[in-house]
Amino acid sequence: MRYEKVIERVYDPRRLRTAWKQIKKNAGAAGIDQMSVEDLDERRDELLQIIHEKLKAGIYRFRPAKRVLIPKEGSSKMRKLGIPVVTDRIVSQSINLVFIEIFDQDFTESNYGFRRGHSQHQAVRHVRDIVKEGAEWCASIDLASFFDEIPHNLILKLIRRKISDERLVTLIARALKAGIMEDGQYKATTKGCPQGSPLSPMLSNIVLNELDHEFEKRGHRYCRWADDFVIIVKSERAANRVMNGTVNYLERELNLPVNKKKSQVALIKDVTFLGFKILRGKIRISDKARVKFKKKIRELTRRNNPLSMHQIIQDLNEYLRGWSSYFKIQEFLQIFKLLDGWIRSRLRSMQLKKWKNPRKFQRMMIRAGYKSHEAQRVWMKMNKWQSVNRKEARFVMNLSWFKKQGLYFSHVKKQKTLELPFGC
Repeated sequence: MRYEKVIERVYDPRRLRTAWKQIKKNAGAAGIDQMSVEDLDERRDELLQIIHEKLKAGIYRFRPAKRVLIPKEGSSKMRKLGIPVVTDRIVSQSINLVFIEIFDQDFTESNYGFRRGHSQHQAVRHVRDIVKEGAEWCASIDLASFFDEIPHNLILKLIRRKISDERLVTLIARALKAGIMEDGQYKATTKGCPQGSPLSPMLSNIVLNELDHEFEKRGHRYCRWADDFVIIVKSERAANRVMNGTVNYLERELNLPVNKKKSQVALIKDVTFLGFKILRGKIRISDKARVKFKKKIRELTRRNNPLSMHQIIQDLNEYLRGWSSYFKIQEFLQIFKLLDGWIRSRLRSMQLKKWKNPRKFQRMMIRAGYKSHEAQRVWMKMNKWQSVNRKEARFVMNLSWFKKQGLYFSHVKKQKTLELPFGC
């Protein structure tokens, strides 16, 4: 089935208003016109009407996106983002809402990326469930600069399969070819869709849906989140065969380059997927994610941090809540317990340095319950890491002390209800 009169759905005033509400909720930086979300909100009704009229007349034009470079995780390279102007984000979001209605029904169950009712946690659990059925090998494939390399003609061809409204196809083509402003210079875009546009995730799903259906046709068990995907099989030989077939399909049929250095055939326990590994049939935080976590905690708990302990813990809690919320599905509970203990040791070291004088620590010992003559026999080295392991430091700054400070604990021990016979 091909859909007609789709552009009418895009410029429908109610849908434009819904798109605007989502853009406002997501906020984000201003584009090349320097108009912020707050600025547009002051002229909301006027500008939404102008957008509606231009789309209806077929004269809407997308402006170049502002190029922004951010550090690429685990690499010295930079990730390219394109920040569209707010009005373009509204139009792109409206198109995205229409495309969800048209295309999402054709996406496979193993595609979890950027879809309503689907999450990264569900994707990781899907991989675990496949592994539990006896599959231990996988082909993990990395697409080279995927969002920057998607051919425009491929995107438009796949859209035309479902949509016969050339007015909408023309609008999409304008969005893809709007270009980039980098260091004050205009650069044309002949391929790719800039990360930063509300439309990019949907366009990537439309393109990689071709690969998903190829997997389905061949009977492969797999899981995909955007351009991050693994195919899980039962043997190394099968994994090599799948790897070769998938690389050929991506490069020959879809014209998408594969990063062969990062792609690999390996045991599933050795492969990281969305920050997790599957070890012995259980979900585990990857080593890379834990290294990144510890690096961030070290930054937040430097011993020479001039902030008060209260403020340090508030900043720490903000990071810990987000991190533990994402990694809470991991099934090796001892990991959270060990990390919590390490964080408390970091904070004890900070507090000792803030107290500075060993006599100050003696007073804190007395306040915590030590007798005066016992406290006076303790001489603590306030600037040594080894001091955090002394029983006196752990007694003064115990779990109750940290709870009073408001520290968030990632590991929460489940209390078991003890049922006793009546009268015991």
